[in-house]
Amino acid sequence: MSYATLIRQIEAGEGLGYIDARALGAALLDGGVPELETAAFLVAFNQHEPGLDAWLGLHAALAERLPDFVAPSGPFRTVVLPAYHGVRSHPHLTPLLAMLLKSFGIPVLIHGVLEGGGGTAAVYVLRELGVMPCSSTTQVNAALLDEGIAFAPVALLSPGLAALLALRARLGIDGWATRLAALVDVLGEHSVRVMPVAARAEIAPALEVLQALGGHALLLPGCEGEAFADPLQRPEMVLVQDGQGQQVYEAQPTASVLANLPGPDARATGAWIGQVMRDHLPLPLPIRNQLAVCLYAAGYTEDLNQARAITAINGFGRAVA
Repeated sequence: MSYATLIRQIEAGEGLGYIDARALGAALLDGGVPELETAAFLVAFNQHEPGLDAWLGLHAALAERLPDFVAPSGPFRTVVLPAYHGVRSHPHLTPLLAMLLKSFGIPVLIHGVLEGGGGTAAVYVLRELGVMPCSSTTQVNAALLDEGIAFAPVALLSPGLAALLALRARLGIDGWATRLAALVDVLGEHSVRVMPVAARAEIAPALEVLQALGGHALLLPGCEGEAFADPLQRPEMVLVQDGQGQQVYEAQPTASVLANLPGPDARATGAWIGQVMRDHLPLPLPIRNQLAVCLYAAGYTEDLNQARAITAINGFGRAVA
């Protein structure tokens, strides 16, 4: 494999075939590519969409290296939430979405980074809520089964992926490594992946990949790249089921004003989420909408309208009643 040839091919906008992308992904994840060339690949992929075959090849390489996470047996699929950014302008509400799902008895697996790059990471808020990072696959599986929620650091998910994300941070770019981390199918058919993209323009190529991979997923432009909907302005939401995508919510045309949102720091956000869950405070409408889609996709309701009706009442499950 000639790295220089592949880099030129990507930079020319030609993309990669499945076999080349799978082999390249394996080499990158196993630390077999020199750092200079690895950085060049990160930059090239950041500038050019690699194409469907390339995404499928990269996903296959990562899937072969995942630990044996096990979804709890039961009537509902586990919702998987990636957390690979730090938010700066909003409170980090991925933990709120996770706690709401847990209140309905839906298991939740969050995977991501342990620092926010200068912003507030989901893991910071989760610590305020008593959810600590797991240190082993066994601990993740036990937490999912016993507590209904677990946080898996990316280094536990894939040391090679963690190294790529660390290099991404050093280069000051964001690109395919983050999208690959969000795309990864850690629990197979027993899960619903929430797949955030950074901008609406990324919806179409991401949807193409999700439809090719199959399974169940919720695709949306995430708030500051994270897996929760902007609480002030609902983004477009696309639900993928068994390889078929359907828009379930259009983007909200104008922003709304909410007086009760906390500041973006972890302590304030954690305290606010705790109060929301205890006192059943009103939820931002975009979060209620996203919750409804997740409940339906996880199998809690037979149709989306039923899930919408449940969340319209108050949006909380029996566990916090």
